[in-house]
Amino acid sequence: MKKAVLMIENKWPYNTPLWRAHWREESPNGKFTAEIKDAREVSMGNPTYGTLVLSSGLAVERCNPSFIWSDDSVYLAVSQFSYNWLWGTGKQRLLIIDANKGMVWQSLKLAYYIQPKSFVHGVLTVTLNPTHKPRTMLFRVPQDLAEFEQMEDRHES
Repeated sequence: MKKAVLMIENKWPYNTPLWRAHWREESPNGKFTAEIKDAREVSMGNPTYGTLVLSSGLAVERCNPSFIWSDDSVYLAVSQFSYNWLWGTGKQRLLIIDANKGMVWQSLKLAYYIQPKSFVHGVLTVTLNPTHKPRTMLFRVPQDLAEFEQMEDRHES
């Protein structure tokens, strides 16, 4: 006899990638993995964040467990929460990580929430503020990295 399985699905937006409790994704070529374990809410009812760790040893704090690999397995795109001097958290930046070189570039603060959607043939598509007045933004990588700031070394010791 089959057992009935009760499935409880969270209501939107809590069933979307921005609210994940953890996420692990392998690069398309299988060479790298990226993972955020034990993500926690930024504040009550808001998306989650945690420490992004790549299999190469690179670690970046305050990242959202919604990230995407480029189809060539070179780059990883992830959003990162910034600090606001008044409230403790602020808008998100977009980070682009070159997994082969261990280099990280950060954008200016773009939106309260950034949802990476696709990363194909060097074109990264993200949705800004996907839960309220969403807007699509495209980046050409690596060309548009000239508009980003390169971050210091982020390898774990």
